Amino acid sequence: MIHTPRLLLRQFERPDQPIMTALLGDAEFMAYSPSGAMTTAQAELRFEQLLNAYTLHGTGKLAVIEKSTGQLIGYCGLEAFEYQGEPCVELGYRLARSARGNGYATEASQVVLESAKKAGYSRILALTEHDNVRSKHILARLGFVARETGIFDGMQVQFFEKRW
Repeated sequence: MIHTPRLLLRQFERPDQPIMTALLGDAEFMAYSPSGAMTTAQAELRFEQLLNAYTLHGTGKLAVIEKSTGQLIGYCGLEAFEYQGEPCVELGYRLARSARGNGYATEASQVVLESAKKAGYSRILALTEHDNVRSKHILARLGFVARETGIFDGMQVQFFEKRW
């Protein structure tokens, strides 16, 4: 578990499934995603990936819990990723619409990046669609540098990179 002043980040647990399945099926939560809003079957499969990521890969997205309400409001973390034919990790975050605009994505990402640095990662990637201005702003605040554009899962994206 990772604590910030306002958030708790932890591995996903089985009781998180109904909330995450609903979020993954929500068009606003899944905006700027190659899949868009997921069907129930797709969301259940994605939840299983979130639930088992640490066991299978040693890294993954973490559930983001708002301390003041105790509510699961999204996820933030690192996932294995292949970039230009090389394995690396990608920072990703996604928050419920009601939790956006509070600085939570930056707060959660900062502690995830600190943990990654302590774990020995020297390079982290991130990606976002060109018109996702909020995400680009967050990545800039976190010290990411814009790199080339490309395609990820059929979606045109801008790649970002952070090195230590």
